[in-house]
Amino acid sequence: MLRIFLLICFPPLTQAQTSLQQLVDNLRLVKDMPYICDGGSGCGDSHFWEVVKQKQAIIPLLLEKLSDTTQTEVFVPNFGGLYTVGDVAYTALEEIVHGIPTFKLLGRKFDTHGCGYCVYWSHLRKNPQNRLRFQQKVRKWYEQHKANLVWVNSNEFSTCDCFGQHPNSGHFELKK
Repeated sequence: MLRIFLLICFPPLTQAQTSLQQLVDNLRLVKDMPYICDGGSGCGDSHFWEVVKQKQAIIPLLLEKLSDTTQTEVFVPNFGGLYTVGDVAYTALEEIVHGIPTFKLLGRKFDTHGCGYCVYWSHLRKNPQNRLRFQQKVRKWYEQHKANLVWVNSNEFSTCDCFGQHPNSGHFELKK
């Protein structure tokens, strides 16, 4: 009886879902995040870009990872500390969907007179509840806007000073 209940309430994952989950779980193995791409280091590692290449299919799994505070081995340039799995997942999400209003969802203003993007890092690191609230707001934003996302063919990167062919050859953004 319990087995039937579990199968009804928690059906087994399909092979495709298992594969996507494995890719997202591998974000903990990322050793290089895209930053300033010079054709070598700084361009991000394959675990990161394999997730990004999955486009919209992987977004629900990325949203689930946003609260994951497991630290990776990747140092955050300019601001210090290490990326968490949640930070890597959010960066992947930003490469798939351009124009997510990060600071609005954080409930903080971009610091134009001081540290700039450090507001993201300091706010999420200050209190685990901040990360959970951010996850909820990003999820809500995505659910409200996913029907209005359109694909744009582009080699524009969202999260780094990178150049060349974007692994997705495009991104999603809100209809104009």
